[in-house]
Amino acid sequence: MKPFALLLFIPGLAFGRAAKEQLALCLPPATAAAVWGRAVALHRELHRTQPRHSLGVNLLLAYMQWDVALYRALQKHGISPQQAGEWIERINWQIFAPASALAFKASRLRSSRLQVRVRWLLDALFRFVFTRPFRRRNLPAVAGVAFDVQVCPLASYLREQGVPQLTHSAACSLDFRMDSEWGVSLQRTQTLAGGAAHCDFRFSVPGNELIARDGLNGGNTP
Repeated sequence: MKPFALLLFIPGLAFGRAAKEQLALCLPPATAAAVWGRAVALHRELHRTQPRHSLGVNLLLAYMQWDVALYRALQKHGISPQQAGEWIERINWQIFAPASALAFKASRLRSSRLQVRVRWLLDALFRFVFTRPFRRRNLPAVAGVAFDVQVCPLASYLREQGVPQLTHSAACSLDFRMDSEWGVSLQRTQTLAGGAAHCDFRFSVPGNELIARDGLNGGNTP
């Protein structure tokens, strides 16, 4: 595994590295240092009350805690919520991109067909990372991959922290970056964070129009 991908499993180190780089690009040195210092202090308080689930979900929630801490620290220093969200999106993608790219390369061992590779990757993510209390409902699709996420602990955590708007930047937006890297197209019309009953994920393969048969249930994947 590439060194940068390994950093993913050490949230404090990975987030600190990426956040400091982003802050250094956008803020004067003294301000960047002050923002990061405040974020570390805020994270220390948040860490005391982190929910506990599976290893995969705990890892994701650890990053959500850092996102909340930095988001609040940036606003304390006069950065708008929109700008803070954009920076957090860049930070998180810098952290997760190497692992995403490595996983996609590994999927070639599974199949040469893009649709099969994408389905295999998504199934693996929900088997090992997006585990309970995540809940997914698979849908049969003529082309591509289709499913609904009915429970998302990341959206729930950010809502509990009073920053539901951060969910898009911290998590949801990364899905579109990932699908672009994998060479597929994601259509999503609603999210749990936005108040909907579920997040609708519809991945289509180039050259094929995805049709999800929403009336059929392909089974639940925890």
